[in-house]
Amino acid sequence: MEEFIIKILCLDQATKISGYSLFEDKKLITYGILQADTKEKNPIERMKQMNDRMIELIDKHKPDFIVFEDIQFQQNYGTFKQLGQLQGILMAYLFKLDVGFQIIEPSAWKSFCGIKGRKREEQKKNTQAFVKMKYKLDVGEDIADAIGIGVWAINNIKIK
Repeated sequence: MEEFIIKILCLDQATKISGYSLFEDKKLITYGILQADTKEKNPIERMKQMNDRMIELIDKHKPDFIVFEDIQFQQNYGTFKQLGQLQGILMAYLFKLDVGFQIIEPSAWKSFCGIKGRKREEQKKNTQAFVKMKYKLDVGEDIADAIGIGVWAINNIKIK
């Protein structure tokens, strides 16, 4: 049976700063953040900037599959709406490219990685500690989340 190299891009998407991680054959090969102009007040312009950066990342790395975190309501309907719109824009691009993707619930990947904590801030710190323990990396919370999503992905996504 022939083996295929599988590249999985994982995104912790947001309209200002999005973390990403890229795994190839189950190994973390790169990670970072995508950032919109944080001084830009127009949410549509920020969304366009973030969309452009995500497209550049996808075009550069040509992943076989993409996993991104589902949106969740965090006490701000405007932000929730914008995240849903950004997710829709990304999905449309992936449909056009015919790249498979999965949207993962935050609780699912956190449970898989053993991330505990009642409050969001505690979970973010615990995710950073998880990444430090597993990969010996000191990273910000956006990258840590993207890597955590990736750990879930490389252990649960089966690509044919």
